[in-house]
Amino acid sequence: MVSFLPPDLSTTFLVSAILPLIIGFIVGVILKSAIKIGIALVILVVILIALGVISPNDVLQPLLSLVKSGSALADYAQRVAGYLPYSSLTFLIGLAIGYLKG
Repeated sequence: MVSFLPPDLSTTFLVSAILPLIIGFIVGVILKSAIKIGIALVILVVILIALGVISPNDVLQPLLSLVKSGSALADYAQRVAGYLPYSSLTFLIGLAIGYLKG
């Protein structure tokens, strides 16, 4: 028979449980804000294209150059993502709370 021991409520345990929760909450709020800003930029570009202020080529050329340099950006994104405790359950809970309620 396997016995289940509850975790001790030491300071170390509480910090290791609460810190990823807080980081996840902050990342969730930032992610939600970034998505809102991205949607607003897409709507603005579509309106400017419809009004004839800019051409679709003016938008596509910077996007294509960004895609061409994607491997360098992917390496940077992997390095930044390595700092996040995304395998922690409390981080994922904080991320969900931050995204939904933040």
